[in-house]
Amino acid sequence: MKNILITGGAGYIGSHIAELLEKNIYNVFIVDNLATGFKRLINRKAKFINLDIKNFYDLKDCILNNKIDTIIHLAAYLNVSEAEKKKNKYYANNIKGTENIVKACHNSKVKNILFSSSCSIYGNIKGSVDENKKPNPQGYYAYTKYKGEEIVKKYSKKNNYRYAILRYFNVAGASPSKKIGQIERSHGQLFKNIAIQSLKKNQILIFMEIITIQVTEHV
Repeated sequence: MKNILITGGAGYIGSHIAELLEKNIYNVFIVDNLATGFKRLINRKAKFINLDIKNFYDLKDCILNNKIDTIIHLAAYLNVSEAEKKKNKYYANNIKGTENIVKACHNSKVKNILFSSSCSIYGNIKGSVDENKKPNPQGYYAYTKYKGEEIVKKYSKKNNYRYAILRYFNVAGASPSKKIGQIERSHGQLFKNIAIQSLKKNQILIFMEIITIQVTEHV
């Protein structure tokens, strides 16, 4: 049975993932400092560890003691406008925190890391993009995500793990159980805000998009 660690597992995406993994009978461990996460979103069947990814030694102990073999790294500050004003905060968490995670995998059982990145690393572009598009991060939040990608790649051979990087666009929707949805209020969420305005004006919102996801495995 796999032991899967979700950093930021008390957040919107993390709680969705924990719910799906728990149904597939995995051992799920959630690490979150609850700075932007919510206790009520923590999966009851997962083991919750109140831990900040900036604390390297506690993180290392968590990975070793729980015999983690897969890490889904979601923990990050996400407010784009705040990132421009508080660069030290975003550097410490999004960049150094990610570095702590991959360094903590040294001499551990971790063989897989999935990193939550962002479409913002492409910069301001017109038209469609794919994985081969050259990154051009223009804001500081985007820069921290780009550097996070580079860190995950850099340590993959040194620490002997495989990785996958997902560059999200706009994430929306409730979980199949209808227990999880968008409750974060500290920064704008496009589809959440559109839905709220639509309800206020008693209008029906229909959005349909077909998305193809390609995940490349690196050895």
